[in-house]
Amino acid sequence: MTIFVLLMNRMDSIDLMNVHTGFLAAVIAALLVMRQAGEVAGCQPGLTQLVRFDSPGLQTFRAVACLSVKKFEGVIRLRMNWYYRMMLSYTPIFFVAVSSLIIVFFTMLNNASEKKYIETNQAIVEQIMRNTDANLKLIERNVVSEMQSDKTLQSFFTDEPKTLYDFFLIQKKLVELKASLPFFSSVYLYDAAAGKVLTDSDVFTLDSFGDRSFIEAFNRGPVPYGWTKPRAYGQSQLDRNKQPVVSLVKLYPFASEKRGAVVVNVYVSSLFHFIRELNENESGSVGIMDENMHPFFSSAQPDEAGPIAVRSEYTGWNYYADSVLSGNFSVVSLLSDIWAAVIFVIILATVAWFTLITHIHYKPIQMMADKIKNYTARKSGELGIKSLPNELAFIDTAIDQLLQSSMDYENLHKQDRLLRQRTLFMELLSGLRVMTQEEWEKQMEAWEMPYRYERLGIVMIEIDEYGAFAAQYKPGDQYLLKFLIETAYGEMAQKRGVHVWHSWTEPHRLSIVHHLGEEEASSGDTLPRLAEEFRAWINDNLDITVSAGISEEFRSIEAIASYHRQAAKHLSYKAVFGVNVVIDSQIAETKLPGGTYRYFEPLTEMIRFYKLNNGQWQDKLRDIFGELKRVLLTRNDLARLTNDLIRELETAIRTLPAGIQRLWTAEYRHQFEQAARHAETVEELQDRLHAVMNKLARDMERERINRDSHAVADRIKAYIDLHYADPDLSLIQVSDRYKLSPRVVSHLFKEATGEKFMDYVLKVRFGHARRLLLETDEPIQSIAEQVGYLHVISFHRAFKKMFGVPPGEYRNMHRSREG
Repeated sequence: MTIFVLLMNRMDSIDLMNVHTGFLAAVIAALLVMRQAGEVAGCQPGLTQLVRFDSPGLQTFRAVACLSVKKFEGVIRLRMNWYYRMMLSYTPIFFVAVSSLIIVFFTMLNNASEKKYIETNQAIVEQIMRNTDANLKLIERNVVSEMQSDKTLQSFFTDEPKTLYDFFLIQKKLVELKASLPFFSSVYLYDAAAGKVLTDSDVFTLDSFGDRSFIEAFNRGPVPYGWTKPRAYGQSQLDRNKQPVVSLVKLYPFASEKRGAVVVNVYVSSLFHFIRELNENESGSVGIMDENMHPFFSSAQPDEAGPIAVRSEYTGWNYYADSVLSGNFSVVSLLSDIWAAVIFVIILATVAWFTLITHIHYKPIQMMADKIKNYTARKSGELGIKSLPNELAFIDTAIDQLLQSSMDYENLHKQDRLLRQRTLFMELLSGLRVMTQEEWEKQMEAWEMPYRYERLGIVMIEIDEYGAFAAQYKPGDQYLLKFLIETAYGEMAQKRGVHVWHSWTEPHRLSIVHHLGEEEASSGDTLPRLAEEFRAWINDNLDITVSAGISEEFRSIEAIASYHRQAAKHLSYKAVFGVNVVIDSQIAETKLPGGTYRYFEPLTEMIRFYKLNNGQWQDKLRDIFGELKRVLLTRNDLARLTNDLIRELETAIRTLPAGIQRLWTAEYRHQFEQAARHAETVEELQDRLHAVMNKLARDMERERINRDSHAVADRIKAYIDLHYADPDLSLIQVSDRYKLSPRVVSHLFKEATGEKFMDYVLKVRFGHARRLLLETDEPIQSIAEQVGYLHVISFHRAFKKMFGVPPGEYRNMHRSREG
C-alpha cells in the first residue's frame, strides 16, 4: 500500500491518458482488491489526505477509479479478459480511422504545397528570364550605340588603306567593347568589300576565318533577327574545340546596305553560369530551349513529367525548370481524389464496425453482470478471489513499470527543459522573440533560474582562426574544448558574483549574457576586465586564442537582440585590431569610420603598375593597407576589397598574352579567392596578397621572357637560312648582329628549336649541298663554296662525317640507283 501511495504522489507530471492501457487495467484491479480491505483510492477520506489529486492526470485517474469501483460494487467484479478483448477489438478501428484521417490531411497538404511550389518556381523562372533578357538587351544597345558613335570602329568599313597600327586601335576598341558586356563573349567585325574579318586578337580573310559559314549565310540570305539559336563557334578553321554560342548580327551602316556587320557571340556556358548564380539557393535546375524546343545542351533534357516553362518575347527562347514530381514531393502526391473517396468510405465502415463490436461485446457483459448480481449476497468475493494470485503478480509488474516510466519521464523532462532553455536564449539573442520583463521573470521562475539584475551586458567570444581549429581537432575534441570554454568563463563570472547564461549562436561564436548587480553595474568595467581575464587564461592553458566583442550595458531584456548585434559588430572589428583581442566601444572609437569605396582609385592605379611590371605596385599596396589599418573595417569589408582587387586584376590580365591568362585562371585566381575567404585581419590579408602577387609577377615576367626568347630564336633561324653560304657564318657573328653574348644566343636557340646552333647550320648547309650533288653536275669544289666552305677538304671531311661517304661517292651511288 505504501508503494502505491508513493506512486500516486509521483504521478503529478504523468499524463495517464498516455500510459499503456494495461497499466490502467492493473491499477483498477488493485483498487478492487483494496476495496475489499476497506481502502478505495480517492474514494476513502483517509487516503484522500495522503494522495494529492491536484493534477489533471490524477483527477482523471480518480474519476475512472471511483466510477469503476461504484459500478462493480453492484455488478460484482468482471474478469479482466473481457476488458482486453474489448480493447483489442476497438484498437484496429481506432488505428484505421486515425490513419485514414492522417492520409486525407497529408493529401490535402501535399496538394496545397505542390501548387505553391509550382507558383514559386514559375516566379523564379520568370525572374531569371527577365534578368537574362535585360543583359542581352544591354549588349544589343551597347553594340548599336558604339557602332553609330565610335569613329574608330567605323573606320574599319572604309576603303582607305589601313596600317597595322590602325588595326591595333580598332582591336583595342573591340576589347573595350567586349569588356563592357555583362556576359563572357567575343566580338568581330566583317568588311564585305575587303573580305576581311577583324577580331580582338587577329585579322583574317573570309576564306581563312573559322566562322565563314555563318557570315556567308547572312550574306546570301536574310540577316538573323535578334539572337540566334546555339551554334559552334571558333576563330580558326583548324580549331576542333569550338564552343557553343548564341550570336547577334548588326549590319553596318544599316540593314539595306550590307557594307559589313558586327557580330557578337555570347558563350552559352556564360549564360548558364549567370543562371546558376541567380539560382544558387534553389534545389531545382533551370535550363533554356530555343524556339523549336531544343535544349541548349543536348544532355540537359527537360523533365518528362511536365517542366515549368516560360517563353521570352525578346529572344523567343523557352526557360524551363524541373517538374514538381522530380523528387521534391513524397509518394503522397500520387494520391488522387479517388483515394480520398475510398478513405471516406473506410471511415464510414469503421463507424459501422465500431457500433457492431460494441453491440456484440455488450451482451455477454450484461449477462455476466446479472449473474454476479444474483450471487453476490450468498458468495461474497468468490468470483474475484480465485484469480487474485495471477492478478496481483500482474499488478506488481505493472507498478514496477510505472515507476520506471516515471523516472524516464523525469529525465526526459529535464532534457526537454534544457532544450527549451537553449531555444529561448537563441531566439532572444537573434531577435526572433521579444519578451517583456514580466514574461521573463515568470519563465525564469518556472525553470528555477535567477532572473534579477540591475543591468545586462553581452560578451561574444570567437575562436580565432576557426578553419585551422576545425582542421586540427576531431569533432569530439572540438566539443570538449568548446565545453571547456563555456565552463571556464562561467566559473570566472561566478567568482565575481555575476550570473551568466550563454548560447553558441554560431559554431565559432559563444554569446554570453551577464546579470549585473548594483555593484558591478556602477563600476562600468566589469565586462572588459572579465573578458580580458578569460582571454589571458585561454592563452596560458590552451593552444588556441579567442577574441571578444563587448556590448554596452543595458537595463531591459526587451533590448537584448539590439545589444547582441552591437557585441557582434565590435567583434567583427578584429579585422583591424587583430586576433586575440578584447574590443568594446571605447577601443572601437580609436579608429576612424570605415569603408572600402575610397580605395578603389588607388587600387586601380596599383593594378596599372602591376600590369606594367613596375615595382611601384608594392609601394601602392603598402599605402592601401596602411590606410586600412587606420579605419574600422569588418571581415566582410576585407573580402569586398579583395574581390575588387580580383576583378581589376582579371580585367588587366585579359589584355595580356594568352599564356599569362591561362596562368591566372589555372593557378592564381583561386589563391586570391582563398585569401578573401580565410584572412581574418588586415595584416593577414596583406601578407597573403603580397605573397601571391609577388609569385604571380615573377611568373608573368618569366612568361614575357620566354615569349621574347622564341622571337629572337626565330629571327636567328631565318638569318641562318638566308646566309648559310657565308663562310664567316658563326655563333660569334650572329651574337654580334643581335647584340647578345654567344652563350645567350646558344641557350635561346637550343631552348626554342631543340637543336644546337652549329648542328642547325650544318643541317642547312648539307641539305643544300645534297640537293646540288643530286640535281646538278657542278664540281664538288663549287658546291663546297656555295654552302660556305672555302676549303674542299673541310667540306669532304664534314660531309663524310654526316652521311658516312665522301660527296663524290654519294653522288655516284644515288645516280647509279636512279639509272
